[in-house]
Amino acid sequence: MNKLTQLRNIIASLDETLVRALCNRAKFRLNSELYHQDNPFTSVSEIANLFGATKTMAGRAHIIHPVYINTILPILCEPGKDEDCRKCISTDSSCMNALVQRLNLSVHVASLKKEEIPDALRKPIELGDPVLLEEAITNQAVESEVIKRTLNMTREQLCSDEFQQKVARLYSEWVIPISRKIQVHDLLI
Repeated sequence: MNKLTQLRNIIASLDETLVRALCNRAKFRLNSELYHQDNPFTSVSEIANLFGATKTMAGRAHIIHPVYINTILPILCEPGKDEDCRKCISTDSSCMNALVQRLNLSVHVASLKKEEIPDALRKPIELGDPVLLEEAITNQAVESEVIKRTLNMTREQLCSDEFQQKVARLYSEWVIPISRKIQVHDLLI
């Protein structure tokens, strides 16, 4: 579990990179004409399963891209268009890179847990029950700490209270749940 603690520290570092990228992206408008893409995935579980089953960073970025465009950007950015979209595209690239790296660590967390399966996970894994397994890996204290940390990071970036709440919402409704489901997927394969 010492490796798991080290990995959590790396995740915290990647959260800082991701939050900084999201703060930079929010300085621009949505610029919806840049990316028109239907979201072919229907649920967080489906996205997590595809992410876990895909072995390359490029493949994982391809899976996350529609979610970023259709879910994250509308929450972060005001509607409209910027005259010069190049900086917007650059910040989108930074956000996507940070997001995929952050989610990729969920795969590593699962592999560490598989090496030495904690007692609380044994029965759900043996049963192959994704719901029980997700309940077993959910740690409300850790998740609350992640939200608190992201709020502090947005404050450090001098973001508005409204934007801080947007980032907290993205983490609580999307980043943390998909991270959990990626772990579930990888623990059950």
